[in-house]
Amino acid sequence: MAFEFKLPDIGEGLHEAEIVTWFVKVGDYVKENDNVVEVQTDKAVVEISSPVTGTIHSLGAEVGEVVKVGNTLITVLEESKMQNDPLSRQQHHESSPHTLQQARSLQTTTTRENQGPSHTITQTAPIEQDKGIQSKQQSISIQSTTSSDRPLKKRVIAAPSVRKLARELGIDITEVPPTGKAGKVTDEDVRNFYQQSQDEAAVALAPEVEIIEQEKPKQTLSVRELKQEDEIQGERRESILGIRRVIYDNMKKSTTTAIHCTGMDEVVITKLVEVRKQLLPYAESMGVKLTYLPFFVKALAKALKHHPIFNACVDDEKMEIIYKKDIHIGIATATNEGLIVPVIKHADRKTVLEIANEIQDLSSRARERKLKPSELTGSTFTISNTGASGGWFATPIINYPEVAILGVHSIKKRPIVVDDEIVIGHVMGTSLTFDHRVIDGDPANRFMACVHAYIENPERLILESY
Repeated sequence: MAFEFKLPDIGEGLHEAEIVTWFVKVGDYVKENDNVVEVQTDKAVVEISSPVTGTIHSLGAEVGEVVKVGNTLITVLEESKMQNDPLSRQQHHESSPHTLQQARSLQTTTTRENQGPSHTITQTAPIEQDKGIQSKQQSISIQSTTSSDRPLKKRVIAAPSVRKLARELGIDITEVPPTGKAGKVTDEDVRNFYQQSQDEAAVALAPEVEIIEQEKPKQTLSVRELKQEDEIQGERRESILGIRRVIYDNMKKSTTTAIHCTGMDEVVITKLVEVRKQLLPYAESMGVKLTYLPFFVKALAKALKHHPIFNACVDDEKMEIIYKKDIHIGIATATNEGLIVPVIKHADRKTVLEIANEIQDLSSRARERKLKPSELTGSTFTISNTGASGGWFATPIINYPEVAILGVHSIKKRPIVVDDEIVIGHVMGTSLTFDHRVIDGDPANRFMACVHAYIENPERLILESY
């Protein structure tokens, strides 16, 4: 009998996963703890290994399909059971090209040519059957350069993002020479291999292209014809998979469930600019990149204590608002694959410098796809930073089932009034999107004013314990 390996509970409340990459195919021999598949959950990419040793009998899904926890992922003909199960041995021999050496008898005829040995292997394998099943003979011919040239499964060490890049470029990652530590294939290895293959293809096709151009009569196309031709050639389709599919589903659920309402305002951050400037040398000596974002995270953590409705989530099935005890701030982070949200746990208990160091670490590992699922779950409030290149205002989408999200945008020098005098100050645009089903406009205004009060007086972030 084949062993059915079902998709395990990966944890963090996840109930399904999308197949990203199969490392094996039907007929491959695997050992216990060999990685067999890479899956994408709502939070991260995870590699799953086989719990048994044997031959892959079937795969439970195709790349891009979603498998529920508890559904069959693969079936394996276990090596230990095949030794005592005649039917399993028959299936094993029929499905696996890699186990000829286990046949009962082999008759080998070897012929030699100028280019090296060529083997013809004829296998006569009487197979023990259950009652009513006749004995069977198998005859298999194999041409090879040497007997050691039988197909072997090559284990490639590479990050999930590197594997994805190889798939997008149409490259077999097993052919890419690794230069990374411990034989790891890097992003640069894949790109260099792709560029080399493109260059070689261009050289190989160059004479043919030249002949075609000489023989092809010149044509003059009208502007209308050129436009139509460009439109036809420029169209392409791309499946919505991986992180993009997760974002797709989450955004759809958020905007079709929560009632989004966005308030916008400006905050004067002239003091914050000066405080950050004074702290930069110390932060750099500690190896920390100090941006404005850690100050906003700290300000949010303090404001959420005063306005607990914003540190809550909605249970739609039970029609309840769940007020969270802990404050965990999600940081919307852009990666090559899409937007993900690493989480600063217990942000209220950490200093600005500690938050800055954690943001730096999480952001770096997020772009390398090295975050753990536990580092991408559990947020109680999310902040979206559009950065210096972003606009003045935006309407960020709530990270459902949270009830609000704060957007912080670009900083500009603008005229402001200080003690009845017009001076030039630093001003930032902010946006607060909240779920209008459970939060009204007035609480939203007061919450934003509270956050701004901490940002306009950053010394309070350091002096106040609460």
